[in-house]
Amino acid sequence: MKRNSLEIGDRVKLFPESLGWKGEFRLRDKIGEVTEIRHDGRITVRFQNGRLLMERDAEGFEKFEPGLKAKGK
Repeated sequence: MKRNSLEIGDRVKLFPESLGWKGEFRLRDKIGEVTEIRHDGRITVRFQNGRLLMERDAEGFEKFEPGLKAKGK
């Protein structure tokens, strides 16, 4: 099941409870930008603090769209 279709330049956040979200405590609720999409679907994301997550599974991210509220809030 595909959560989103990401493109280079899209703004993304770590998907809650994903493996990346659990391992990257400092990046929770931070917004990054997709800088690379590999042929196998893995992506590279750069965050504002300079942190770079390379060759990560795109399923661990959700597209950030300003103005949308999170479910349950």
